[in-house]
Amino acid sequence: MTRQVDLLIRAGAVATMNARRDIVRDGAVAVLDGQIVAVGKASDLEQRFQAKKTLGALDKLVLPGLVDCHNHAPHFLSKGFIDDMRYPQRWRDRVWPFEAGLDEEETRVACMGTFIEMVKHGTTCFWDPGSMHPAGVAKAAAQVGIRGTVSHLTWDVHDPSAPTQYHWNTAEALAESVQTVQDWHGYNQGRVRASFSLVRGSHVTDELCRQVKEQADAMGVGIQAHCATSRSEFDSAMETWGYSPVERFHRAGILGPSTQLVHMGFVTEADIEVLKRFDVSVCHCPSASMFGGFGGVSHGRFPELVAAGVRITLGTDAAAVSRFLDMVRVMYLAACAHKDAKADPTVIGAHRALEMATLNGARSQLWDRDIGSLEVGKRADLLVVDTDGIEWQPDPLTTPVANLVYSSSGSAVRSVVIDGRLVMEDRRMLLVDEKEYVREARERSREILQRIHCGPRLVWPTV
Repeated sequence: MTRQVDLLIRAGAVATMNARRDIVRDGAVAVLDGQIVAVGKASDLEQRFQAKKTLGALDKLVLPGLVDCHNHAPHFLSKGFIDDMRYPQRWRDRVWPFEAGLDEEETRVACMGTFIEMVKHGTTCFWDPGSMHPAGVAKAAAQVGIRGTVSHLTWDVHDPSAPTQYHWNTAEALAESVQTVQDWHGYNQGRVRASFSLVRGSHVTDELCRQVKEQADAMGVGIQAHCATSRSEFDSAMETWGYSPVERFHRAGILGPSTQLVHMGFVTEADIEVLKRFDVSVCHCPSASMFGGFGGVSHGRFPELVAAGVRITLGTDAAAVSRFLDMVRVMYLAACAHKDAKADPTVIGAHRALEMATLNGARSQLWDRDIGSLEVGKRADLLVVDTDGIEWQPDPLTTPVANLVYSSSGSAVRSVVIDGRLVMEDRRMLLVDEKEYVREARERSREILQRIHCGPRLVWPTV
């Protein structure tokens, strides 16, 4: 007797990302009420289940949805206005004024573009490290149908170069963050969660760090913080505190399994040991580092972090900071850039990069019981990927993970399922009108950039 399910997704190869990393040839995944109820051979599942809808085919690759663990979602509407600028001028003169200039509705509109671009390239879950209007981020995520974590931007050290909107004291900063978790953790039937943000070491006091850790632990949510992004940040920490940015956060008491530190291009041997000992997640954003000249690839110690067993995740940083939100391209950079930096072709590689973009990303957001792999009992976040393009040939499915990461891109993603819901089918967004959104985004972007007196950086004359 057959059992009825909502979806049956067939594939020439299913990359399960289970404990053994099984790849099921001529496989299928069955989904009921948003949950995976079977993974196995298509011939077996087709006999056991009758599906309301069937997706995929034997020339497709099915894999877990990709997890983008660091993305400032409102920056979709600021693409092009920090191109080829030095750090920190780009933040002081453009990023901060843009963020401070948005209201909640403009934040929602901006984030919708980020989430549409994410879904169309295979990202099913994001982590926004902090915005002025997390309500707008959460509402946009619900509209597009993506899973993710929102945070309120948090700092309590006065910076005279920052807009006045950033001038919180410790109590105010903590209160905003606590309210964000109370309001948005579990929103949209649990597809949106909330976390705490500590923007960077130089902008947060030890007291704020201590209170954020206490609250995060009590509320069962994570913490995300930028850390050791650049050589100048590392040198400033050594001059100010006498120890590294990682050690500063260690002494402030925020390190633990629920903490993710981002960028991390400049760390010491002692830092690596501390990160492993406290089971901290480290988010690598190779595209942002290469675009912004942070030094995370050329000076970073990510191969050493991997070798030490530190959990590495991946992020795009922002549409304006990476200039693309394709996690397959990010996986390629993570898999390959360090080979060149180390002159060693065995460093990291495609399969490790896919672990970073699935299992590790889910674990860093404390979501690994539900997502990150295709296993019975987990929520159905998955991708159906075309493998008939010339870049996949001549043997698309014998080594599908390597073919995806080394030869393809997120544009090969055909359909996307998030929490058992079909969010994109045959490259068409189902919950939002993409063409109408593009029209609105162009209009809103012009209005916002004119208001804050910023715009795309023009290098050559336009005649």
